Amino acid sequence: MNLAVPIIAGTAIRGVAATLMMNRVLERHPRAFLVTLAQFGVTIPLHRSQEHLEADIRRGLEERKFDPDTPLVIVGHSQGGLAALRYAADHPDRVRHAISIGAPWHGARSATNVARFVPRRFTPAVYDMAEGSRFLSELHADLPAVADRVTNIYSTHEILIRPYVAAHIDVPGVRNILVGSDEEHRRHLDMYPHHEVDDVVLGSVNHFSEMNSPKVRSRIWAQVEATERDLAADAGSSPTSGESSAPSQDLLPPPPRTSAEDGVGAQRRGSLRIVAPGAD
Repeated sequence: MNLAVPIIAGTAIRGVAATLMMNRVLERHPRAFLVTLAQFGVTIPLHRSQEHLEADIRRGLEERKFDPDTPLVIVGHSQGGLAALRYAADHPDRVRHAISIGAPWHGARSATNVARFVPRRFTPAVYDMAEGSRFLSELHADLPAVADRVTNIYSTHEILIRPYVAAHIDVPGVRNILVGSDEEHRRHLDMYPHHEVDDVVLGSVNHFSEMNSPKVRSRIWAQVEATERDLAADAGSSPTSGESSAPSQDLLPPPPRTSAEDGVGAQRRGSLRIVAPGAD
């Protein structure tokens, strides 16, 4: 059975901006399609935004003549990441995996600052992304039920999310991947030992460039292909997405290289794999 991959853009990302930001991600899979947030993800509460999101995903499947019950890997960036997580928690029978990138799991300080000065009626979605909001509290309570099918990617340069570890999903079962330099990873271990990460990608991206990063895109599509293989195994058949059942080599990181091989390479600290620049 085929997967569909709806990719949800973040706040205020629509039209040409959404296409430019997401095009390199979308082009990697024949069953991926873009979803943007209703009313730019600003003037509508997030619980109502989810209603529009459900309708938009249904419409995306219909327009592509996909079965309405097609299993999903849902991907979202920033506020779109929160929307993807909420959708996964609400539709555990449909969503095989959810991937959030740069999502303000514990709230965005920028949203908290806006909420201090702008009345809620003008920017309800921003209020919902502030620390301690009802939307976030309910999401925190509901996500553990699907945590084992969630991958969360965040950078040490989130800009809009301060501190950056507010994007770390501290729920058992969630796979957290940190993007940063080797020095930043060491600092992370020292400053936030309770925010353990499952993987580190060496590189430098900020909140606005995450979806254009080849390393981040590689991790997204590696997970999509792994989910396709799992789905095929469950069905007792080979993947039918029109691609080989073996993962494309440019979607998966190559075997770790040692410092003796290239002077940089990938290192191992316990079970944590660190992928060096150029590994994808």
